[in-house]
Amino acid sequence: MHNLLDHLVLQKGAALFSEGDGGDCAYLIKRGQIEIFVRREDGDIVLARRGAGEIIGEMALIDQGTRSASARVTEDCELLVVTEQQLEHRIATTDPILRMCLGVVIQRYRETLALHASGARSRPASKAFSVPGPEFHAAVEALTLDQEMLRALRLKEFELYLQPIVHLGGRGLAGFEGLIRWNHPQRGLLAPAQFIPAAEASGLIVGITQWCLHELTRIFPLLAAAAEGNAAQPLWTASSESALFVTVNISGHDLVQPAFADTVKTILSQGGISPCNLKLEITESMLMKDPAGAAKILDACRLHGMGIAVDDFGTGYSSLSYLSTLPITTLKIDRAFVRSMASDPKSRKIVSTIRYLARELEIPVVAEGIETEEQADMLAAMACEYGQGFLFGRPAPVAVTLERIRHWPAPFAAPMDSDAGPRRRAAELLTMD
Repeated sequence: MHNLLDHLVLQKGAALFSEGDGGDCAYLIKRGQIEIFVRREDGDIVLARRGAGEIIGEMALIDQGTRSASARVTEDCELLVVTEQQLEHRIATTDPILRMCLGVVIQRYRETLALHASGARSRPASKAFSVPGPEFHAAVEALTLDQEMLRALRLKEFELYLQPIVHLGGRGLAGFEGLIRWNHPQRGLLAPAQFIPAAEASGLIVGITQWCLHELTRIFPLLAAAAEGNAAQPLWTASSESALFVTVNISGHDLVQPAFADTVKTILSQGGISPCNLKLEITESMLMKDPAGAAKILDACRLHGMGIAVDDFGTGYSSLSYLSTLPITTLKIDRAFVRSMASDPKSRKIVSTIRYLARELEIPVVAEGIETEEQADMLAAMACEYGQGFLFGRPAPVAVTLERIRHWPAPFAAPMDSDAGPRRRAAELLTMD
């Protein structure tokens, strides 16, 4: 039995699988040639030959049947293994009619294969090999990235960076957002956009989420200890109102795991971390496939004491409906509105409207993407509770974050009716049409 980490190099004459074997994986031929045949009393019957750019063994994997023929190497080969897990996540998200057609095609192919195997031995086998095209190269890239991500989990190549989230009223530290990075041995430091979509497509994102949660339990005591050494910071208690928190992004794949809430609770408990120190961050896109199922999982998480933050609020089509169906504890205003609010009256009104709605529902707001003091002052004048952005710090490794905590300045008094220049300017901007 092979697994996703297998990268096979086989010499001429090697047997790959035999007729009647169970189909635990398929193979993408990266180079070389393979012969598919059936054994009969009067000799082997060659059914087909496959070369670079082709996949073999997929039927038994997809329909969970047995191998309908045998395969052996006729020219030194390099193969990439395609596991059931990889196909399961991809096929599960395919249109159901297309999945049905796929099943019919496999059934018909098996019938044709059996008929072909019973025919005359003189029937020639095709020697024409397809030239690897864009689909082949994309498949090789995806499979290789899957293998590398599995190795990254095993070899601890991932790292959790932390970006400060502050109380806008006085700029005291409130918490952090945990943002994963990949220290790739060949490609250097990779941002999430360079590998998370592939992890979502393959289902490996579930393991990555669990890694993030385990990593949080490792570093959280370090954050708390650093805070205790800074007398300028307010005391973080264990209560949900004033607890230091870390926000961790989760995936739609996590929200279809029936035991997800209990799994997270167990990880936190084993690490000695209170659930109120964790906020699970979700986006609207991950809720659209199964809102009811996601709501059930998130309700369970909330009952365990975890916070629920909705990212990029205001950019989707159904955001308002989620306010009444999900146990949301924090709204994050999309950075696009914050970036343009100083110059665009519409963006200011959108931010103001979101803040008003959240206040009516008693849901705190985090404004993302704050890069200037002017933006921070305007948001504070709107009574936005929290802010996040380059103004307060870029995402940084744990060691840098600990130094930030130790030297973070004391919160300042920030009366909303102050005549200070920046705040007066913020008030003027808020009243502009």
